[in-house]
Amino acid sequence: MDYQALYRKYRPQTFDDVIGQGHVTTTLAREVSEGKVAHAYLFTGPRGTGKTTTARILAKALNCENRHSDGSPCDDCGSCASIVDGNSLDVLELDAASHNSVDDIRDIKLSVTTVASAATSKRVFVLDEAHMLSKAAGNALLKTLEEPPEHVHFVLATTEPYKLLDTIRSRTQRFDFHPVPVEELAGYLSAIADREGYETDPLALIAIARHAGGSVRDSLSLLEQVAALGAGKADTAGVQRALGLADSDAFRRLTDAIAGQDAKAALELVSELTASGVDLRRFVSDCLGFFRGVFLAHYAPNLAEIADEPPEVYEGWINAAKVIPATEVLRAVDLLSEALVRLREGREERLMTELAFIKLTRPETASDPEALIARMDRLERRIGKPAPVPPIGSPSAAKETTPEPAPAATVEVETSDSEPVVDEQAEEVSPDLPKVDIEFSALQRIWPGLFGSLRDVLGARRWAFFREAVPAAVEGNKIILEVAHDFHLTSLTQDDAVSRIVGTKASDLLESQVQVEFRLKSQTEAAESEDRVDMSQLEERPDQSHDPATLLENELGAKVVDDGA
Repeated sequence: MDYQALYRKYRPQTFDDVIGQGHVTTTLAREVSEGKVAHAYLFTGPRGTGKTTTARILAKALNCENRHSDGSPCDDCGSCASIVDGNSLDVLELDAASHNSVDDIRDIKLSVTTVASAATSKRVFVLDEAHMLSKAAGNALLKTLEEPPEHVHFVLATTEPYKLLDTIRSRTQRFDFHPVPVEELAGYLSAIADREGYETDPLALIAIARHAGGSVRDSLSLLEQVAALGAGKADTAGVQRALGLADSDAFRRLTDAIAGQDAKAALELVSELTASGVDLRRFVSDCLGFFRGVFLAHYAPNLAEIADEPPEVYEGWINAAKVIPATEVLRAVDLLSEALVRLREGREERLMTELAFIKLTRPETASDPEALIARMDRLERRIGKPAPVPPIGSPSAAKETTPEPAPAATVEVETSDSEPVVDEQAEEVSPDLPKVDIEFSALQRIWPGLFGSLRDVLGARRWAFFREAVPAAVEGNKIILEVAHDFHLTSLTQDDAVSRIVGTKASDLLESQVQVEFRLKSQTEAAESEDRVDMSQLEERPDQSHDPATLLENELGAKVVDDGA
């Protein structure tokens, strides 16, 4: 007998053989046994979860000569054998991707009118990838789908049910096939491996099941590939080598590099993975899944209720959540998502991965608002302030060890009453930068770039107040920004985040620790400032020097009539 792939060799032949879809097979078997089979079904779900296989089993059950009392086919009679061999006249399988025109649907309608091979037989039409039907073809199928002959049943299988016409979905009984859980799929692979004589490692089978994403067909193909590479042996090293996967230690090393802002360690990790033959695109995708789990660990008290992973995976998530705050985890997800998109576009894999890891470990290399927030969070943790998004409700909420708080810097804010108000604002900028006096000319030079970069970072509300500020002076390493109105001054000085954000951005541009102080312009300066308003920006007003009546007479030839009042 010719060699058969595992997924074909072990294709389920009865309802009981289908794994992970008991909610579907139990219902179908009951409908068959009670004689209440619908005229049309819609099977939806991810690839490799048993949609087409279940449709064949349903066809076997409907035509079985020795059907069991529970509705399952005997899998031994002539009808069952012909369906298994694919030469039954009562079961027609069509691929909607290549039969999606109106003419193809017309042929199906003609076939529907054909009688079955026996008086008691049922004709079953299985339309795979049904979402590929054109709109015209779907409309042509509607009438036949709604009222087929008594001996005809339709099964539409699709991975994208939302692409089907609403009118088609409303005429079918829908069943959703789910991804098979990792533990259940690994157990199934173990049974198949025993029957094939493979030497397996339980952790390797779990890795295969997890990588297959709940698809039985994909998992069997991967098992076959790994066993072939290992000469009948499927262990963890063989799985990683065959699939180009990184081991779990790679995620721990990346976590440590991000927590320690160690770009060198991150780049060394990429180099080692490349040298060992790891698929970097797949690794970036796996990193994305890992940081999703880390984010869940920040907020989910019981990870097992919302994720389908082995206990050791949960442990890795929780440990990472203890050292990386939620804001940085979200930033990691965004950066890795962008890198994955570029990799799928065909960009150079190593370069894109290295750039993403540098941005993750050194936020100052990125100019996005999230990078600035990540830097502020790090600084606040270093001086003892709590992070803005603390972990809650999970083991990762354990207290982190923080250094002793740094002494606060005192900033005097001059109010409209000329009374200094002390703001206990801590040092906002990185201690790595020198603390030097700033020249006012340097502030003027970088002001356009600084001003333009703050709009998206500050947000609409803060920007509405900050946009009125202008550089006025420098005092040592402190820059003085002035506003013309008391209301603007109060709003800016009461919101500590404005000074921190402006100070951090200015520090980067001036390469020095920078403090920010807002002051109120004097009344004379404010009046002069108002006199210097650019009139071209104001709304045009009608020229009041012209008499309206005179304009009407001159332009339109009107005549003023005295009404004698």
